[in-house]
Amino acid sequence: MTQTDNITKTRLVTFSSFLLISQRLDILSLSLSLMALFFWLLASWSIGNLYVIILCLITFFIGLISKYYALRIAFDRKLFEYLASQSDRLPEAITELDDALGQLNLIKANQQNERSIHERENGTMKLFKKQIAYIILQLGLLTALALGVLFF
Repeated sequence: MTQTDNITKTRLVTFSSFLLISQRLDILSLSLSLMALFFWLLASWSIGNLYVIILCLITFFIGLISKYYALRIAFDRKLFEYLASQSDRLPEAITELDDALGQLNLIKANQQNERSIHERENGTMKLFKKQIAYIILQLGLLTALALGVLFF
């Protein structure tokens, strides 16, 4: 029995579908980044408060980091969709996928054929959790920014 014997197409499709949430979160993060840019422009032209300007820039750069994770998750989602389409020959598809990723230097040579589907899913979930953490940080900074502008 190999590491892929108990992996079903339904599981792969379900996980891939779950990763669609990342796209929605990416839109939220983009919106927060645009709000930060708007506040930054407003602050630099009228308010002139260094506190506001710094918070805006930090919020914007955190949005860029969140975008990076969203792109990584979107890429992983496509890979899981590919594996789902190849579920009848999953062990061979994983080997081909790892070979292609290795040739493109997207994974280390020593990682090829070592990771199970479960480990790959866990890795993608770590990226997803990091994306959520950065969005929460963005929300917190924008809230602090809004409170700071209102009360100072």
